Amino acid sequence: MRTSQASQQTSPTRFVESPAMESVLAVVVLLCCCVVETQTESEVDGLLRELTARVEKLESEYNGKPKVAFSASLMVNDEHYHLGPFDKNTTVVYKKVTTNIGEAYNPDTGVFTALVRGAYYFTFTCNVGNSGVANAALLKNGVIMAAVYEYADPISGVYHSGANGVILDLVEGDKVYVVLWRGSSIFDNSRISMFSGYLLFPIDNK
Repeated sequence: MRTSQASQQTSPTRFVESPAMESVLAVVVLLCCCVVETQTESEVDGLLRELTARVEKLESEYNGKPKVAFSASLMVNDEHYHLGPFDKNTTVVYKKVTTNIGEAYNPDTGVFTALVRGAYYFTFTCNVGNSGVANAALLKNGVIMAAVYEYADPISGVYHSGANGVILDLVEGDKVYVVLWRGSSIFDNSRISMFSGYLLFPIDNK
């Protein structure tokens, strides 16, 4: 009984799956198909070794990138939550953490600290609280980067929500947080007032 050729072949090396790796492997397969008819066996083997080394290098670089992402809300339990108004500008502490990959966000202070230099994307939402006005801003090291302003209409019972987002170039140690301006208040129920952010990609310091 003749053994099939497929059963004699060694299983190929298995790489960690990711969109980037899948694209690279697709290119590898395409290149191999293009050269197999015109190259000798030794040349094909050499090409495969070279391409495999490149894929492993890319895989190593991809896996070595820092992973940072977080989301947190004001609401700690299922009860309605009001923050403010205060007689001075106050950092908003989003205590209910949904995600905190990398532990860059501190739920005790409400401050995000950049772990590495990179491009980061942040969003924040504020629903108007019992003061009738929600006036807040996202700050980087004390400087306003984005802001929201919304108001309520007590007569109609409509309480609006404001949201904003921004991409920031941060270096290690930079602080990002949301400040509620004095006289304003924020309301949360079902996580409608949140603070989120994540690292888009690191930036080489060289």
